[in-house]
Amino acid sequence: MKIQKLTENFGASVEGLDLSRVPDDTVMRSLADALYANRLLLIKGQDLEVDDYYQFGRQWGELITHVSEFLRVPGYPEMMCIGNTEDKDRDPAIRNGAVHWHTDGSYKLPATAITMLYARKVPANGGNTWFCDMARAYDALTDADKALARSSIANHLFGAGTDDDEVTPAGAAQTQAEATPVKNSLVKIHPVTGRSALYGLGQSPYSIDGLSDDDARARIRYFKSHATQPEFLYEHRYEPGDIMLIDCLATMHKATPSEVAESPDADNARIMWRLSTEGLPPAVAAV
Repeated sequence: MKIQKLTENFGASVEGLDLSRVPDDTVMRSLADALYANRLLLIKGQDLEVDDYYQFGRQWGELITHVSEFLRVPGYPEMMCIGNTEDKDRDPAIRNGAVHWHTDGSYKLPATAITMLYARKVPANGGNTWFCDMARAYDALTDADKALARSSIANHLFGAGTDDDEVTPAGAAQTQAEATPVKNSLVKIHPVTGRSALYGLGQSPYSIDGLSDDDARARIRYFKSHATQPEFLYEHRYEPGDIMLIDCLATMHKATPSEVAESPDADNARIMWRLSTEGLPPAVAAV
């Protein structure tokens, strides 16, 4: 197994690892160390059955069942099928419901810790994901802005913080009606690294304690505009067999828009299997 930098400052990649064989604790600790140090971890060249991938996901923490029932893979309620090839994907709110900056699970407690995306089918063009390094973005703030972000307590609900020009995720209204808002500071201290990062600046934050709605939106947009400057971003072009692990406590990400594919064999077909976890990987928690 070889681990190297994905870019100079953001992300790492892994080659020479076959996940069809369950990694032992030593390998898992090496993978976790690389993820937490780099915020993204790309594992290349995988050819997994659905259960292989599911078992790998379980090694990263407690798997989460997402609020969007229509995305769940039959027999694997914690796994989501994201793409543009199924009947459900004709709805742009499903197909393109993640094309805005967001942090997975910022609207829930405990917050989502890790998301992984397995590229099963990659379009000839497009289908990329943008990632934002919220740790380096925080480091680049002035001391005054760091203090302001730390003291800003945002209220979150799934889909409640999308801007007017963004697609609101399908099912958001029903989820909001049934959920209790979650409070998060605009800064998260990572439970493993102890490093501070900006947190939860897209899709779910809809107000900030003590501010008017207009002032809250302006503050969130101010910090999001800072975080999404080019120097903090990485755009990933998937290859079939890529698994991208995302440290959700130190990043944001967004998909790129896609059109409907008429079949899974179409040139523009995109199929991703997503798993998300909360808590620590057992191999890390046991140390």
